[in-house]
Amino acid sequence: MGTKKNRFRLDLEFSFRVLLTLRREGGRAAMGKDRRQEKKDEAESLGKKTDKFGKKGDGKIAQNQGPDKSFSHQECRHILVQKQSEALRISEEIHNGKITFNEAAFKFSEDKAGAHGLLGWKSQHELDPDFWKAALTCKEGDWLREPVKTQWGWHLIMVQGRKTLKKK
Repeated sequence: MGTKKNRFRLDLEFSFRVLLTLRREGGRAAMGKDRRQEKKDEAESLGKKTDKFGKKGDGKIAQNQGPDKSFSHQECRHILVQKQSEALRISEEIHNGKITFNEAAFKFSEDKAGAHGLLGWKSQHELDPDFWKAALTCKEGDWLREPVKTQWGWHLIMVQGRKTLKKK
């Protein structure tokens, strides 16, 4: 019987000490400072990303991994011109909002296909390797500000979509 009373008394005494310590510490736990917010702020300032589940990354792409290639085809538009200076001028006009990409493709592109810059859905082997590589760096629905040189001339590239098409 005496041991139960002693154990209860020790538990009560311990609880009382914890409460006193918490009161002295201003409500913080006696185990140490809560650094979760500090770590989160530090990670944000370093450019580290967390996903919706709180998993962290270092904000860098691993060296052995290339861009995500979960698609086989890209739908692209382009503006083809022969001189880099002309491509840079057109890029500047589009960037400043003087003209849209589609209007510029219709007006300036020297594409022989006559589709005013619309290439449609193309696989990697259907496009110039430099063109494909540059298109991979572009976000879907966006366009590249820097012209890309291929055997046909200088291109401004817009990627409209990406998907995997099954072979027939």
